[in-house]
Amino acid sequence: MVIVDFDGTLAPIVADPPAAAPLPHAGAVLARLVGRIGRVAVVSGRPVAFLRDALPVDGLALFGHYGVERLDGDAVTTVAEARPWAEAVRTAVAEAEVAAEPDAELAGLFVERKGSLAVALHWRRHPDLGPAAVRLGRRLAAAHQLRLDPGRQTLELRPPLDVDKGSPVAELATGAHAALVMGDDRGDLAAFAAAGRLVKEGRLGHLLRVAVRSSETPAELLHHADLAVDGAPGALDLLAELAGLLDG
Repeated sequence: MVIVDFDGTLAPIVADPPAAAPLPHAGAVLARLVGRIGRVAVVSGRPVAFLRDALPVDGLALFGHYGVERLDGDAVTTVAEARPWAEAVRTAVAEAEVAAEPDAELAGLFVERKGSLAVALHWRRHPDLGPAAVRLGRRLAAAHQLRLDPGRQTLELRPPLDVDKGSPVAELATGAHAALVMGDDRGDLAAFAAAGRLVKEGRLGHLLRVAVRSSETPAELLHHADLAVDGAPGALDLLAELAGLLDG
């Protein structure tokens, strides 16, 4: 089975997050793997609706918001415990947008609405805003009891549930003969850890953890990886090589 991240893995990191798109042949490579190597899944912090539009591949399993959302057939289902937090997220979004208005202290901060269950604060376009953005994120998280997760020049606020990328990985990989788990950011540490635990417990036969390397990849992720590739092009080349072996 193959479990991959989206941003930084299938899609290059861009300054405008809503404009992120998978590499041109990513969908075709995933389609070659689907049905031939067990389950093939994308596990991302993005909403499922975004992933479905970006990767319209039949049979591809999609998990959004780190596993809070999933695609079941044609329907998107959400962990029930997350729904009551939509109002807190909406309020946090509104407050963040006020703080980022053109005449405000954080003018230039990009506030990304990630569906109804998360908001991300991005300062890639204005790196000098990083310290103030972190203070804002911490204040909003405390005020609205939201979970705060760091990423690449970003902070994400989401429901304070015991759900991370390790949750869908544990579900998908349990009982599998072998799994390839691939990611590039801090959130993928949980995916690596969950798959590693399955191996130690005898519930997963073989594991290959692949870190997608860039100047921003956390050293800890590289430390726990079995293999590193260079950027999204390197990640796609590896998946295409795997598909080629299966074709052979």
